[in-house]
Amino acid sequence: MSGPRAGTAELDVGGLRVTYRNGAAAVRGVDLAVGAGEVLGLVGESGSGKSTVARAVLGLLPRGAAVTGNIRVGGRELVGADPRAWRAVRGDVIGYVGQDPFAAFDPRLKVGASIAEAWRAKGRTPPAGAIPERLAALGVPDADAAARRRPHTWSGGMLQRAAIAAATALAPTLVVADEPTSALDAGLADATLAHLRATGAAVLLITHDLRLAARHTDRVAVMYAGRIVETGDSGEALSRPRHPYTQALLAALPRPGHPLPEPLPGEPPSPRRGADAGCPFAPRCRRVRAECSDDVPAPIDGVACVAAR
Repeated sequence: MSGPRAGTAELDVGGLRVTYRNGAAAVRGVDLAVGAGEVLGLVGESGSGKSTVARAVLGLLPRGAAVTGNIRVGGRELVGADPRAWRAVRGDVIGYVGQDPFAAFDPRLKVGASIAEAWRAKGRTPPAGAIPERLAALGVPDADAAARRRPHTWSGGMLQRAAIAAATALAPTLVVADEPTSALDAGLADATLAHLRATGAAVLLITHDLRLAARHTDRVAVMYAGRIVETGDSGEALSRPRHPYTQALLAALPRPGHPLPEPLPGEPPSPRRGADAGCPFAPRCRRVRAECSDDVPAPIDGVACVAAR
């Protein structure tokens, strides 16, 4: 799968730039697309700009953040949309699953009541039996009784499934999942992402876990210093990476029967730096060459690297 065909993308981000009020340019020209029913993994180190992309797609950036470029969901342009337009698409068109399922639920409310807020926020009433039906479909045992319990009685994995039920209650066509498995062990993480895929929505999965992305995404976009440096089918990009940054991320993973992993040297550049004069990864790259300092490499055939060509 090389990417959505023209006109079929549920999410289409083009030339996205986000600069915070303090001058930090966290996103510096991102292009990505997620097709209907597709799972795209956005991967990279902490501070690469992944969560800023997620917040921009959700319209949840802080006041004073400057956003340019395009964010189209279902063909609807959202850059520059007013608060009413954002409220109209959240829940109905875009769902959100966050990192910590316990933080997502009000401890004073029963889990079913929290899920019901997805309808009530839109002035609607949940259909009879809809909440236990959705929980049961996500693998929650004895869902009717479970919905009447408070969140502290749920396990983290089960509560994350309840978060997915809330995020997809109104059948959005796109779900943004920002590190949804960071608080879960490996088995629960796999189960959670399998259930997320089973919703049938297009999914933008933000994760730092490359192995998880390899197992549960159709394509990956690798992000570094506010830019996408490599995109491709998950199996190809994460087994035969072309960009030196992707190669370095994979080399830093521990592997049974192999020598100790190689840590990625150096630190990512500050988002408060000025415009890039060359490849931002050059100071950390083992394949750097003279022309890497000339210009920011444009992506060609899914990779933004002079050496990889």
